[in-house]
Amino acid sequence: MKTAFLVFQIMFLLNLLGCATPRTNPNMPQLISDSEYESVIASNSDKKQVYDGFYAVMEVSGTMINSKVLKAQLEQRARIYQWTPEILASEKVKQDAKMAKETEFFISFFVPERKHDDLHKAKTLWKLFLDANGRRYEGKSSRMKTILSDVVSLYPQHNRWSTPYIVSFPVPVSMIENGGAILTITGPAGSTTLSFKAVP
Repeated sequence: MKTAFLVFQIMFLLNLLGCATPRTNPNMPQLISDSEYESVIASNSDKKQVYDGFYAVMEVSGTMINSKVLKAQLEQRARIYQWTPEILASEKVKQDAKMAKETEFFISFFVPERKHDDLHKAKTLWKLFLDANGRRYEGKSSRMKTILSDVVSLYPQHNRWSTPYIVSFPVPVSMIENGGAILTITGPAGSTTLSFKAVP
């Protein structure tokens, strides 16, 4: 009986150790850790809550997907999905090509009225503007169609009560990230701005 209990304890401990083992590909160089990743996202994000008296009108958090964030995201995905170095290199080429054409922001968007949660629709009453380097750009929004845990793995500030969007602006990241930028979300239900610092 004691032997069976001892075997059970050993198996239980081995199972715990197995669960605690980080998901890494031994052929991959050292990748960003969870805490380092969250720090990068936090330093390139902003959040605003808008109230009308005691009534919450809007809650918005956003992350600028600049070169620093993109590098961190590629490493985060490589670690989570155990990419090979070849896949990581291929994905980097794709993302670099996209950044040369447009700047993207992740937006976690909450409004109490569900009918107002329509940033992605062609006839939305919301407008999204990016002000940078003395110029203003109008953005287009698309709703992220993926599961909550996938969104949260990339954007820890997102929650199940908000809707995840990607907003793109027709300007290369290199023209935006070296100076401060302001993202404006405005419509009949409310208005707010998110501020982003230059990439150090």
